[in-house]
Amino acid sequence: MSSGVEPQQVLARAREVVSSCTGFRDTAISPSAVDRVVRAELARGRSASELLAELQRPGAPLARALLDAVLVGETYFFRHPEQFRFLAAEAVPAALRRGSLTLRGWSAGCASGEEAYSIAACLLNMVLPGMRVEVLGTDLHEGRLEAARRGVYGTWSRREAGPLLHPLYQELTEGRVSILDSVRAVVRFAQGNLLEPLSETHGSFDVIFCRNVLTYFSPDAVQVALGHLARALVPGGFLLLGTVEVDHPPAGLVRVGPPELQAFRRPTPKELAPPSAPKPVVREPEPFKAPVPAKTPPPPPAPSAVSLHTEALQRIEGGDEAGAATLLEKLLQQFRDYLPGMLELALLRERAGAREAAFALMHTVRDNAARLPPDLIIEGPEPLPARFYRASADAFLTLGAIE
Repeated sequence: MSSGVEPQQVLARAREVVSSCTGFRDTAISPSAVDRVVRAELARGRSASELLAELQRPGAPLARALLDAVLVGETYFFRHPEQFRFLAAEAVPAALRRGSLTLRGWSAGCASGEEAYSIAACLLNMVLPGMRVEVLGTDLHEGRLEAARRGVYGTWSRREAGPLLHPLYQELTEGRVSILDSVRAVVRFAQGNLLEPLSETHGSFDVIFCRNVLTYFSPDAVQVALGHLARALVPGGFLLLGTVEVDHPPAGLVRVGPPELQAFRRPTPKELAPPSAPKPVVREPEPFKAPVPAKTPPPPPAPSAVSLHTEALQRIEGGDEAGAATLLEKLLQQFRDYLPGMLELALLRERAGAREAAFALMHTVRDNAARLPPDLIIEGPEPLPARFYRASADAFLTLGAIE
C-alpha cells in the first residue's frame, strides 16, 4: 500500500533541514545536490515515508549526508593575501601592544584547513621569542576536517592568487605538499556551527577569519553568526570577512583599513568609556529681547539617494526585503548612477532567487566603478571608495562562476 508520501515532499523537507542546520538561504542550497542524495536513498530501496520520518530526527545520518553534499569548500593557501598582510602589519602589533602572551586565531568555516594553517604560519612568523601561537579551525563538514587534520594538499590548494607569504609546507611527491610540523603543532580542528555560540572552552581570539562563508547565509543567519563572531573576539581583536558579505560594520565593531579589506575591530573598554562631563559654565543672564515673528519654514528638500537607500536598509532590517527592493528600483530610476543602491539591489535580487537579474546589475556595478578613480569616495549610508564597489562586484561574479 502506498504511504502517500511523494519524493517531492522529501526533497522539500530536505531543503528545510539543510537551511535550519546551516543558515543557508534557499537560493544558496544546490537543488541538484539535495536531489542526488535523496534519489540515491530511494534507489537503495528506501521508501519516501522512511526518508521523511528520518528527516524529522535531529542529527540523523540522512541529514548529515545532505549537509556534506551542499556545503561549499572552495579555499586555498593565503587566499586574499592583502588580509594576511594586514594580519602581520596591524593585528599582530596591536596584540603585542596589549601585552598578549599568546596569539590566538580562529578560522571559522575552515573547510579543508588551508586558511587555518595560513593564519598559523603568519602568526608564527611575526611573534616574539617566547610567545605562544594557537589557531582553531572549525567547520560543519567532518570529512573536510579529517582532511585538514591530515595536512596533505595538492596543486589546487596552491595558486598564484595566494602567494606563499610565510613558510608553510614541505614538498612531497607528485605535486603534493605536507604542512610543516611547526605549523601543524599550533593548529587544532573541531566541528562547529556559526549559528551557535562557540564553546567557552575554546576561549577568545585576537583575530578571526570568516571569509566567503556568510555569502550563502540568509539575512537573519548572517546577523546571528556575526554576533557570535564578535563576542568571540578579545577587546581590541580583529574580524576579517569576505568582500561581499557585509556593507557596514557588524554591531559592536568598527571598520579599520580600506573598505575593500573588510577588516573590523572590537573596541577596548577604555575606548567605549563615555567622556568625562565638562564643567558647567556659569553665564550671565541675557538682556530681554522682543520676540521676532516666526517665518514660514521652507518646504522640505526632496529625498536624496542616500536617504532613500537608508530607508531601504531599515526595511531590510525589518524583514521587508520585497519592499526594500521596490524602493531601490524607484531610487535607481531617479538616480541612475547611484552605485550603493545598485549593489544593494543586486544582492537582494540574488537572495530572492533572481540570479540573472542580480548578475546583470552586478556587471553594471563593476563597469561603472571601473570608470571612476579608485579612491573617489561614493556617498552612501557609509561613504566608500569606488574601488570597494569594483572589488565587491568582482568577488560576487567570481563566486557565482565557481558555483
